[in-house]
Amino acid sequence: MNDVTSGPDTPPLTKALKETAHRLGADLVSVAPADRWSEPPSFDTSTVHVYPHSGYTPSELMPSTHSVVVVAVRHLDGVIDSTTTDTKTTAIQGNFGYVLLNRKLNDITFGLAHWLEEQGYRSVPLGSAGQSRYNHRADDDPDILSVGYGVFSLKRAAVLAGLGRKAKNGVVASPELGVRMRLGALLTVARLESGPLLEGDPCPPDCTICMKACPTRAISLGGRVSHLRCFTDVGRRGVRYEEIKAKFKAQYPVDLPDVDYVDKEYWGNEGTGNRMCKIACVAFCPLGKRRLPDVMRRVKEFEQQRPKVELLSFPPSHEFALDAVGEGNSAAEPSGSG
Repeated sequence: MNDVTSGPDTPPLTKALKETAHRLGADLVSVAPADRWSEPPSFDTSTVHVYPHSGYTPSELMPSTHSVVVVAVRHLDGVIDSTTTDTKTTAIQGNFGYVLLNRKLNDITFGLAHWLEEQGYRSVPLGSAGQSRYNHRADDDPDILSVGYGVFSLKRAAVLAGLGRKAKNGVVASPELGVRMRLGALLTVARLESGPLLEGDPCPPDCTICMKACPTRAISLGGRVSHLRCFTDVGRRGVRYEEIKAKFKAQYPVDLPDVDYVDKEYWGNEGTGNRMCKIACVAFCPLGKRRLPDVMRRVKEFEQQRPKVELLSFPPSHEFALDAVGEGNSAAEPSGSG
């Protein structure tokens, strides 16, 4: 089995890989060389806004890794349409926008890894990398907003592969699909052609749609996201900081210090509860080429249906004031009829 590709073999292999990915159901596919995870970064982090490192690096998961392949599957427009209504359920989005897509990404990345190994290149699928954990350091440091993390950061990988950029709502936005997609990845020894890094901020400077629509004020003006405020899900899991944190830790295994493993992994394809916030930060985002103007025009109505929830006892670092947010929504909303 090959360890590397070389010379003129690389472009044909990369082209064939992308064709295979699309045939398996991927809407987007891009590649990053494993050395983009090196520290210090080999690129300008002032122009390429990469997510902080979390979880394991490619070489920690498979030491022979040369390339990281990142794929994306888009949310169906109808699923996004259905999630912005006043119904008291997100069963459609939870199934077809989360569970099914996670399983599909597992299938796609396994299929690609299998195809690569048939060509002679050792590969490991990561799928939707839905294994999430609680960062025990957050117990002593309330300034840690991202208390949950994955075994492998797909968002970091997507930026390093040039598939998208970091949006204000904390998720990756691609030029084609915006934020309405889910990600998957695989690692391979093949030396594939990498995608160029995308520079700058994908969001309009004055756009505040996601911040104003979020019922729990989980998104800051600076584009940081409080996982625990998001986890409250319009107060359904409680309103007090310690209560919410305890429930988060009960759902996601805690990465205790000096322990070489956790007793279980929480898998993102096992199911999902109703998201009564209706994933507003994704549904109403104007980024990408598949804009849904009729859906976006519902944002004001949505804010009335889902008024802000008063959360109690949160540390100051998790308190995001919205009184400084102007009427940025109107500037970012698309024109035209849907």
